[in-house]
Amino acid sequence: MSQFGMQMPGSQRSRKPALNVYAGLMFFAVVCLAAAIFFVFQAAQAVSGSDQPMDVFKIQQQ
Repeated sequence: MSQFGMQMPGSQRSRKPALNVYAGLMFFAVVCLAAAIFFVFQAAQAVSGSDQPMDVFKIQQQ
């Protein structure tokens, strides 16, 4: 069959995974979550008044 340029449907040696819509949406969600973490980190530093964002919890103990 190869002499006519035909191939059997399952005879492909390696199939590369195709990037689909769901993979693109998952990548977009990860980028959005990373941006949200960055902005929350900056806000926590601004509220705490020091370089350590976890010092925000010390405000509640005062």
